[in-house]
Amino acid sequence: MKITTALALALAGTLLGCASEIVRSPTILSPLSQSASSSRIELVRQVSVQSSSGYERVLPAGSTWQAQGTVAQGTVYKRVGGIFTIEGAQTHEAFIVISNGQITGYYLPVEAAFSPVSPPVSISFK
Repeated sequence: MKITTALALALAGTLLGCASEIVRSPTILSPLSQSASSSRIELVRQVSVQSSSGYERVLPAGSTWQAQGTVAQGTVYKRVGGIFTIEGAQTHEAFIVISNGQITGYYLPVEAAFSPVSPPVSISFK
């Protein structure tokens, strides 16, 4: 009986420790115009953003992001000088998506998908 209880507790702990999958939907990244493709932003303040899996990511103050294109949810920016990732059941390379001064989600380039953040997060950039 003790072994059964121990196994049940171990199994329950393993299941509770599993991260949830990132919510995502297929999307098309449209290219920017020639002049817009050189657009870069620099974050003025550190920003914390929670992904759909519940994990929080920090975008550091002073980080620079290069415009990559647009999706229906906003303009897509890739981190300059580093790789930015988000976590769920797996780790995904991610670009931030900005619309009206808010991060609305992430563009996942490998999956060609959009993953929303909730709620959208206001950011300050120059």
